[in-house]
Amino acid sequence: MVSVIIPVYNAEKTIGRAMKSVLIQPFVDQLILVNDASTDHSLKVMSFFKNKYSSSNRGIKIELLNQQTNRGVSIARNNGMGHVSSPFMTFLDADDEYLPNRFNKDVILLMENKDIDGIYAPVQVCYECASAEKIHHDIHYEKEIIGAIGDKNISLYASFLGSAGNYYLLSGLIIRTRAMKQIGLFNPAYQYCQDTDWLLRVNAYLRLRPSMVNIPLIIIWRHHENRILAPSLPAIYRYNLLWNWMPYTLTRKDFTIKQRLFFILSLMENPIKSERSMLTKIKGGLEMGIKNPRLLIWFFIG
Repeated sequence: MVSVIIPVYNAEKTIGRAMKSVLIQPFVDQLILVNDASTDHSLKVMSFFKNKYSSSNRGIKIELLNQQTNRGVSIARNNGMGHVSSPFMTFLDADDEYLPNRFNKDVILLMENKDIDGIYAPVQVCYECASAEKIHHDIHYEKEIIGAIGDKNISLYASFLGSAGNYYLLSGLIIRTRAMKQIGLFNPAYQYCQDTDWLLRVNAYLRLRPSMVNIPLIIIWRHHENRILAPSLPAIYRYNLLWNWMPYTLTRKDFTIKQRLFFILSLMENPIKSERSMLTKIKGGLEMGIKNPRLLIWFFIG
């Protein structure tokens, strides 16, 4: 019923844990591993578990795709999406894991509601060590549970761009495979924020519902190697992402006045010019309004 795609790059310490957490799920019938030219022993670990579980006749098809050159997580995910054979699909990072019965209620909900394209579930943030937690909290605020939105009537697109902290993560999403035709593949041009760009398309074009499971059954691990612990480049990519999505955003009628203000203020927070004075920011905001009059109309009228 569910295909799980895991892009892998130098994850020899964690990929076994991730694979085992997938293979115990009753509703998973396909696991797609995409090795993005790892230079450690990730390929050996994946091959070991593939041989071990493939011979156990559990009914889960394990596919190991080996990319000869390192092409990035977006292309790895896109490669995996091209091999999906199940009616539902989802993603998991190589250093994260599922708890038992991750998909039980979500798959049943999708099967009983043909008008729903996907379901988002909360995830639990955990830390490999105390120092990783300290470093993470020093430079990046993040809830310990992400994606517990709960309101099925909320505009997820407006929530993503018009508020802070009211969002879900890629690993918490399960969608119908046929929906890929509407939203397309990941954009390899984004070195960072490729998840956000793809999820904005999901939120813009698909019909989603929150999971009926309120307790997180997905664990995402934060450690020293997480790219999220280096905020400067991701901030620049996110800033550019906002501007790329601005033309479409201005066509949306589902933003509240508070969300419209939040989005506009985000457009003004250029990370390259983060040390600007308040007066300079106000001046920049006025110039932005003059150059983009549709932005002002959208703010006041919607």
